[in-house]
Amino acid sequence: MMEALSSDLIYQAVKLLGAQPDASDETEEQLRALVRDDFTVRRLADVVPEAFGLVLASHLPGAENMTLPDTFCAQDDDGEWVEFPMRCEPIFVMAVDIAQHTFHNGPRALMKNLADRSSLLSAISKALNAGGSLDGTNLGPPSFFGLPAALYQPAASSDTP
Repeated sequence: MMEALSSDLIYQAVKLLGAQPDASDETEEQLRALVRDDFTVRRLADVVPEAFGLVLASHLPGAENMTLPDTFCAQDDDGEWVEFPMRCEPIFVMAVDIAQHTFHNGPRALMKNLADRSSLLSAISKALNAGGSLDGTNLGPPSFFGLPAALYQPAASSDTP
């Protein structure tokens, strides 16, 4: 069962996670003080940077012709990767709103610290550093290691008509 989080709590987690360029053991302990569940700590630590990376990626020069993912992947009990709509992860939905506000209003250090930990932004940086272009790029979904697909399957199946 997924722990429900208020937008205020997610904002507190964003500030903790983005306070330093790198997440530390101390940051994880501070997250544990906010939430009860180990999976929720993992969700916050993994999902928030991807939301910030996605928002920053959407504002890069050339991004208007780039297809950004609207799904993410988590592993099932058999080790298979299962794709879910981003809306199945409430932290992602709220973190994108916070990231959009932060991108336009600051603080810039918070935006940079979190986006720099995004696997999506890392993939984009590698492509650009290798002389590639964002034009026509189709980015695949982020994969969240350590977050079981079972966490999202009830939410995904309840969304179907």
